[in-house]
Amino acid sequence: MSRPQHDFINTNVKRGMTALDLGSGPGFFTTMLSEAVGINGTVHAVDGDKAAVTRLQNRAGALGMVNIKAYASSAASIPYIQSKSIDVLFSNGLLCCMLDHRGAVDEMMRVMKTGSRGFISVTKLFRKDGLGVPKDEWKEITRSFDVVDSGSSVVMDWVVVSKPGDDKNEL
Repeated sequence: MSRPQHDFINTNVKRGMTALDLGSGPGFFTTMLSEAVGINGTVHAVDGDKAAVTRLQNRAGALGMVNIKAYASSAASIPYIQSKSIDVLFSNGLLCCMLDHRGAVDEMMRVMKTGSRGFISVTKLFRKDGLGVPKDEWKEITRSFDVVDSGSSVVMDWVVVSKPGDDKNEL
C-alpha cells in the first residue's frame, strides 16, 4: 500500500463510521476499512466487476468481517446507498477504469455527509481505450470538493477532500 492511502485510513477512519470503498476491486482496502470502522461501523464496497465483488465477499466471510456490504454495480449509480450517509469515502484508482467520471463524482457528492472526508486517486498512465482522467478533467473534478491535501507520484495523482456545504456551486 502506498503512503497516501495508509495515512488517509489511519488519520480519517474511526470506529463506528460508515465508509464507502468506491471501486473496491477484490477488497484490499475494504478489509482495512472494515478493521478501522470496527464491528459497530459499516463499509459499503462497490465495484463494477462481479467476479471481484464475489472474491471480496468470500474473503470477508473467511475473515469474519460481517460489517462489509458488497455491491456489483457502476460507481455512477449507487441508489442503494442513502444520500448523506457516508462518513468517509475511499476511491483509489476508480475513475481511470470507467467512462462516466461525472456520474461517479455526482454519486460521491450525493452520499457523503457535509464535512466528511474522502480519498480520491487517479493513475497517470496513458490509455488508448478512452479511459483515464486527463489533467484538465482532474482539476475540474477536484474543484467539486474542498481539497484538504493533495499529492502526486510517478504513477498517480491523489487528493484528500472534504464535502463542502450544500451551497457550494456544482460544476
